[in-house]
Amino acid sequence: MESKAYSTITVTEIVRRSGVARQTFYRNYPDKDRILVEFLCHQFNRLEPRLAREAMSIEDLYRAIFQAWKQLIPPSLLANIRLADRKIRQIIFHSVTAVFEQQYSMYGLAADFVRSEFHHYASRSLSSVIHGLLVEWSLQDFKQSPENMGKLAHRLTESIHRYYLPAVL
Repeated sequence: MESKAYSTITVTEIVRRSGVARQTFYRNYPDKDRILVEFLCHQFNRLEPRLAREAMSIEDLYRAIFQAWKQLIPPSLLANIRLADRKIRQIIFHSVTAVFEQQYSMYGLAADFVRSEFHHYASRSLSSVIHGLLVEWSLQDFKQSPENMGKLAHRLTESIHRYYLPAVL
């Protein structure tokens, strides 16, 4: 991604550059997108020790996500966001969704709610808001502070949280 757009990179190029066999690649990843999803999840999960150590509000969690995004996302990914690569945006959405599923589990959602169809929609709505803010914030060259973005994210998602995480609020 440092030298070409993500959408134009092929699995053949990845295996050739990494020095692994195509079969090894597919044994570990169903496609090239999974590599990037896992990378982004890993970057976000670097927050986990801090989240476990500190009692964080939802707004604090959002602020931490924006801080991590600004600090840990490589320039090549930002360049691909600026190229308006739809695939990159889908991958960011999937990674945000995966991270939220993991992080929100620590807030003790009731098992019947987690299994409900409503949980699916609430989770995707939250992910969509944060994903959109991360992408737009990147396109605006991080003009707002992570603190301000955390506040904005919290305000935009407050109504979802009333249903999704009532015990936290």
